[in-house]
Amino acid sequence: MPFVASVGVLNSFDVGTGNREDLLDIITNISPMDTLYLSGFEKVPANNISHEWLVDILAGFGDPDNGNADVQATPEGSDATFDPLVPRKRLCNLTHIIRRTFDVSDTQRDINTAGIRDEYVYQLRKATMELARFIEFALVHSERQSQTAQGNSGGVLPRKMDGYYAFAAASDPTCATTLGLGSDEMGTVTTVAGNSPDDCIDECILNAHLQAMWEKGAMTDTLWANAAQKRGLSNLVLNPNSQVRYNIPVNDRTVINTVDFYQSDFGTQRIYLHRYQRDDRIATAEANKIRVAVLRPVLAVELAKIGSSTKGMVEWEGTLEVLAPNAIGYIDSLCKGVPGCP
Repeated sequence: MPFVASVGVLNSFDVGTGNREDLLDIITNISPMDTLYLSGFEKVPANNISHEWLVDILAGFGDPDNGNADVQATPEGSDATFDPLVPRKRLCNLTHIIRRTFDVSDTQRDINTAGIRDEYVYQLRKATMELARFIEFALVHSERQSQTAQGNSGGVLPRKMDGYYAFAAASDPTCATTLGLGSDEMGTVTTVAGNSPDDCIDECILNAHLQAMWEKGAMTDTLWANAAQKRGLSNLVLNPNSQVRYNIPVNDRTVINTVDFYQSDFGTQRIYLHRYQRDDRIATAEANKIRVAVLRPVLAVELAKIGSSTKGMVEWEGTLEVLAPNAIGYIDSLCKGVPGCP
């Protein structure tokens, strides 16, 4: 007997919105959370909105190229003579306030939501993660700005710190002019535009920059690079004429970042993939000379209720402390591609 299909079957298309949705009870978010500066630098307290510290420098010992002419010697039986002493210099940075806010209706907090139990708690956690990313970006890119008015007045400019690039380039005239920092006391910036084939990173550029920092006393041990320059640094090993050597201990890798080691004439440098760096720069430093000074650690506050919603805020105040500006620097104006790669 032939099979006869039933034309009266009730299917999902007929029922439509009468069926419950198939909604996973999870929320997926793969936004990157690696904050190498904020997480990696030592934290110290700040006690005022102007955070200050002292730097000093030793007298020069002479120019090796002058040889014997610059050798210090004192005649026997001579009276003591006194050279002018160089006073210590005071550096400073302004504390920087960064805030994230959120507002969740009371109705939404009582709704049966997927993946979370309380919308307010979820938004609080999300705002805290966003705050960390904003702090990291400011630690790299911020330029000093004073706040001349307070509160909610129109047009008030917020106080901003000098970030890494500003300190390295001595872009704040206070450090370079008023305090009289010499070139040996300031950061090292190497601009490669027009000085290299295709203006891409190579061993000559990298070692010349490391040498310039070494001559100021810095023992550079850390490099930070965005994706383009990290690929350029990795590509050095593909050059058959290169003497570059990479050591990649498995124990020094982490689940959130790739760490390579470059063995140079001026020590071994860790190379970190850092998404907050500019694509045409490689940041270099003796990392233990950089700290984050915190005036107010991250604080979550539930704000006053003025209606049927719950308002929240997370806020942080701190600044970048560069104990020795000549211990940091960067290589600038590099190409954004990798020679030999499409």
